Amino acid sequence: MMKRLLAVFVLALALAPLAVAEAQPDAPAAGWTGAVGAGPIVFPHYSGGKATQAWLIPLISAEYSDILYIEPLRAGVYFWGSEDRKMGLGLAIEPRFGYKAGDGARLVGMNTRGKSIEGGPAFDWDLGFVSLSASLFTDLTNSSRGESARLYAYRQIVKNETWKIGAFVGIDRMSSRVSNYFFGVNELEASPDRPAFHTGSATNATAGFDGRYRLDKDYSVLFGLQQTRLGHEVAHSPIVETRQATVAWLGIAWNL
Repeated sequence: MMKRLLAVFVLALALAPLAVAEAQPDAPAAGWTGAVGAGPIVFPHYSGGKATQAWLIPLISAEYSDILYIEPLRAGVYFWGSEDRKMGLGLAIEPRFGYKAGDGARLVGMNTRGKSIEGGPAFDWDLGFVSLSASLFTDLTNSSRGESARLYAYRQIVKNETWKIGAFVGIDRMSSRVSNYFFGVNELEASPDRPAFHTGSATNATAGFDGRYRLDKDYSVLFGLQQTRLGHEVAHSPIVETRQATVAWLGIAWNL
């Protein structure tokens, strides 16, 4: 039960769009700002699988004094920022979810792949027309024991008293350890219908949008959609049913 609660909490911290936190608002914020609530989120049983599942989870989009931020798919802290508040250097974490044999027909007989929390240094740079975020992550949970690099570009499309909507694109470069842990098939797992599969590093692409609609001074609606396309290096894995993976969420939140 505790592991289930932990998974839900981690998902709340990390599963919105691949959210790039804006470290440089127009004026310094004091205390917590943003919104905290709950709602359904729909996502695949595993990366590469067609079947989806829905959870009712906490949804958080908030930051504390431009130092700490929490988004449904990313959380982090800054320990350095430029004087003009256009650049920030800190640490960030994101999850990578695994699977068990019962999560899909192509996984029958496979060993469980545990969820992974990846984290490391992150650099954010607000260029005005777009914000960039670059991260170098390592597996902090000893699941894949590999590394990955993330690069995102985020653009605020609408921001006013009622609406806040942004769009993003990004790439996720996985080391061969990460690629083989989540998409590989070792010799003991191989079968006539599932040949052994090993690959090198791989790059996945992501795009989507997220936002908030302010209902009144107390409540807002949080929403978002993220589309991921698996790189060709892992798309040919015998456990992959589709290269596309969609995550979508919608919830009611209390304004901080």
